[in-house]
Amino acid sequence: MNSEVLLNVARQAAEAGAAELVKKYRGSFNINTKSNEADYVTDADLASETAVRAVLAELRPNDMVTGEEYDATGSEGAEVYWSIDPLDGTVNFARGFPNWATAVGAKNLVTGEWVAGVVYAPLLGVMYYAHKGGGAFAERQGVAAPLTGPIERSTKIVATGFSYDPDDRLAQFDRLAALMPNFVDVRRLGAASLDMCMVAEGMVDAYYEKGIKEWDWAGAMVVCEEAGLQVIRPKFAGDLGAVARDTSLFVE
Repeated sequence: MNSEVLLNVARQAAEAGAAELVKKYRGSFNINTKSNEADYVTDADLASETAVRAVLAELRPNDMVTGEEYDATGSEGAEVYWSIDPLDGTVNFARGFPNWATAVGAKNLVTGEWVAGVVYAPLLGVMYYAHKGGGAFAERQGVAAPLTGPIERSTKIVATGFSYDPDDRLAQFDRLAALMPNFVDVRRLGAASLDMCMVAEGMVDAYYEKGIKEWDWAGAMVVCEEAGLQVIRPKFAGDLGAVARDTSLFVE
């Protein structure tokens, strides 16, 4: 299994999904809700995931595929698993903010490792990508720059996000309050994958969010790890300050 080959597939898939979104951005699209009235899904989300899946079906027909909007497909004997967030930042998209992306991650089912990932934000003009052992990059106007995470600073900024569920949101504020003695400010783009890639690029120093789904982080996880960051996904525990000082990513 070649992770660089999987990365090339992920890039094509993310580009196809993002192209569908660009067509509909600031245009006419239908908005529905999922878990509650703040949790949007649009026909742009659906069109994007359909386009991503079409590329995967053509280039990797024997793999397993899942995504935010449609059920999992594929053979149980597959060696590769894909996780798709066709439109990370749907609320931003619906309200006209440019901070949204199509994210695609690939997992080696033999080893259990995530081995390739792409986060493509066309309106921001950037594609973040990485494959296992190949480093992480941010590509703008055809020029790829390596990502190595935050530099050491005396003041640090954390990126985060908040749940659509009111009770979860209150718990997130409590956890964020526990972190803030180690940070001077907070950033939130409204798309978890972009928040994570901001750490890989060194624009912020850490990322924390409770309760996000696999497709939210799958595309960005390899980017972060290949940029030299520690991605902590188990249940949140221990010294939050120590984790923050290590410029780690932590997701509960």
